[in-house]
Amino acid sequence: MKFTTKLLTLAIASSAAIAPTAFAQSADLSIAGKIFPGACTVQLGEGGVADFGDIRADTLNADQVTHLEPVSLSMDVACQSEVRFAFKGTDNVQGTSPNPQRFGLGLTPSDERIGSADLHLEEVLVDSGTGYATYSSNDGATWSGSSLVRFFNISKSALIGFAKEASVVTGPAPMKAMQARLDVKAQIQPKNDLTIDGDVQINGGATLNLIYL
Repeated sequence: MKFTTKLLTLAIASSAAIAPTAFAQSADLSIAGKIFPGACTVQLGEGGVADFGDIRADTLNADQVTHLEPVSLSMDVACQSEVRFAFKGTDNVQGTSPNPQRFGLGLTPSDERIGSADLHLEEVLVDSGTGYATYSSNDGATWSGSSLVRFFNISKSALIGFAKEASVVTGPAPMKAMQARLDVKAQIQPKNDLTIDGDVQINGGATLNLIYL
């Protein structure tokens, strides 16, 4: 699991110039930063491994994708104090997904794209109450109205966080705890598009970035 956080930063800019006489020189110093109230830890069930097991080649569709049964993992976030945060996904095998919006599953030995996966959060609880998803496609500058749907998609291009009620447009709520079920929903490319002369390993990977706001 990878964490992203904003730590104290220091910016120094100098306005001094070379002068012909020994006049006093000055330098402007600006200090910026953000102190957040408490760090969070994230734990995934099954060691963070979504194992689809052995898949027989003759069970794959010849000319259309084959949807595998989802693999579910528990997900728990615990914070030292109330913190606002959101999630964003990173594909660890970039360029292997037939759909750029999904996460890749790696390549066959013949360099063919095996398939792709979606990451969905379901049954989300925020401080023991219902979680309402809110999205931002501009790094948190604005947020969609929070809403409750059957599942919440972890995106590679947008932030997802959770409010404690519907129609909130100010972003995720501060919270100390969050629980959810993470469903990994994979699909395999048509068998006619794959060279399967021997065992083909599914080798997908994703990082769930927890980003403090």
